[in-house]
Amino acid sequence: MVCVWCVEGGLRTLTFVLCSMLTFSPGHAYIYVHLNNMSSMLLEDWPALFGSPLPRDGLMGFLVESRPLNACAPIEPPPAAPTSSDPNSTAGFVVLIRRYDCNFDIKVLHAQQAGYSAAIVHNVYSDVLLSMNYSNETIAEEIEIPSVFTSYSASKILRGFIKTDQGAYVILKPDFSFPITFYLIPFTGIVGLIIIVMVVILVVRCVQYRKSLRKNRLTKSS
Repeated sequence: MVCVWCVEGGLRTLTFVLCSMLTFSPGHAYIYVHLNNMSSMLLEDWPALFGSPLPRDGLMGFLVESRPLNACAPIEPPPAAPTSSDPNSTAGFVVLIRRYDCNFDIKVLHAQQAGYSAAIVHNVYSDVLLSMNYSNETIAEEIEIPSVFTSYSASKILRGFIKTDQGAYVILKPDFSFPITFYLIPFTGIVGLIIIVMVVILVVRCVQYRKSLRKNRLTKSS
């Protein structure tokens, strides 16, 4: 029974790991910066742990800087939409927000309330990327727009595009490439642990069986 339980437990663990690997969500994303209908920059970011996920095909929007910069208070709405003759007239607006001074979910909620399609929160004097989490579950449930976190260096590039050209727009696109190295180490570790446990149990059972045979022989000889 112990061996059967071990095998069943091992199979359940392997099934869970395999399902997790096949249903993974994108760990990071990219910001494609476009200027004059030409792709001119590719920046890395991390999607937030709240709000809607980025569409598989990406989300396009004209880039606007938040006012106030930290979005800890209600921010100014986006400017007037482009004319219908513009090929990008269906695009919304993406707001660039500075980190700190208040929680991430409050910043993104203010962006949503102002009418933006998505929010880019950037680090300050650091290029470390992190996954934005929420501090208030009630606020997080209100957030429907996607948001991402990017580096300080990326923010300077984005801000430069905002000041240079009013027609600059970005595409926020998730990265669905399979992170094999991320899952390979824990998977092999779990498989190795299961094999070791099963071998140990088999050895113990064999020793117990040999002891039982020896005991039966001694009983018969006496």
